[in-house]
Amino acid sequence: MKLKIAMAAALLAASVQANATLIIDSSTTGRYNAGLGDLASMDGPGGFLLGPNISEGDPTIELASDPGFTFTPEFGADWLAGDYTGGTWSAPGTVIPTSWAVNTETAIVYDFFLDSLSDLTIDVGVDNGIVLWLDGVFLFGATRAGGANINEYDINLSGISAGHHALQILRADHGGGTGYAIEVRAQAVQVPEPATLGLIGLGLAGLIATRRRKQAV
Repeated sequence: MKLKIAMAAALLAASVQANATLIIDSSTTGRYNAGLGDLASMDGPGGFLLGPNISEGDPTIELASDPGFTFTPEFGADWLAGDYTGGTWSAPGTVIPTSWAVNTETAIVYDFFLDSLSDLTIDVGVDNGIVLWLDGVFLFGATRAGGANINEYDINLSGISAGHHALQILRADHGGGTGYAIEVRAQAVQVPEPATLGLIGLGLAGLIATRRRKQAV
């Protein structure tokens, strides 16, 4: 009986998830904005975007919610909604540099397509800070001292719908050096076929019935 239960569980698990696929890494092209300059004034003294040359220190900060930035004109009309009008954005398909001018901020948009419902894993490292949105919805933001390490931050997202998406990133620096590394993987989540669910259900029902009969004897 234990073997049959294990086989049924394995069949269900195999039908739910497939292998993860790398969809974004440090060589992936996208839209790039290197015309933002120093944005420390965008959220004021003591905010997430720190003053240049480590003038406000080099603290560890992790955002608990969307910082609600009032974006400057260089971001365009509404970059988080895909409207780059009037901004200092590159065309799509631009190589994203892994370093940029010290004491400035830069922004990135990776457009990607999911064939099916998927779970996403985002591994990212940055020197100094980063804020991420998916389709304009805040995901994560943090800054701390040290260089860029791909294992610095790990963000897991479940049940992202099939179709077109945009991963939007703001990179921040407040002195010293800059650096950036990213890997995004998608793992398809497949709804089991009705016939498969039926077979699993019948199998488990049969096991339960057998167990009940044995208990009744």
